[in-house]
Amino acid sequence: MAEELEGYPSKEIKPLLLLRLADRLLDSCFTRMLSAYSISASEYHMLAVLEVCDESTSSPGVLAELVGQTKANTTRILDLLLSKKLIKKKKNIVDGRRHDITITKTGRDCVKLCTNNTIGPDTKSMMAGFSPSQLKNLECLLSQLILVLDDRSRAGNFGS
Repeated sequence: MAEELEGYPSKEIKPLLLLRLADRLLDSCFTRMLSAYSISASEYHMLAVLEVCDESTSSPGVLAELVGQTKANTTRILDLLLSKKLIKKKKNIVDGRRHDITITKTGRDCVKLCTNNTIGPDTKSMMAGFSPSQLKNLECLLSQLILVLDDRSRAGNFGS
């Protein structure tokens, strides 16, 4: 698939198109890996992020931003996780209009099981073709791109 982009005219756009392609392929891989656990890639990602939040608690808005989902899609994912008893939702003590989302023990067990049995080993084999320095460079470049895109998004500088 990447070869089809060889003739693309803009050297700035080609890396972004490759990132989009990699994102789609990774999502497809994660979906297949997690299907045995009756959990989607989006649900796993939400749980994994929630697990590393302070006190394993966050708000829906913060979670939406951290996992790159719309607020509407985040609500849908959280509703699925609630129905599976992988998270708990309660009103925020300080602001009754807000909710706090907390991962349950069952949710933690799910993340651990998926990570140890599937995500970890499969991701390791996916990345086996890269040297440690290539992985570090990739991480640095992606982190830098995320910062630039986040700054532009917050400033409303897209399309101008």
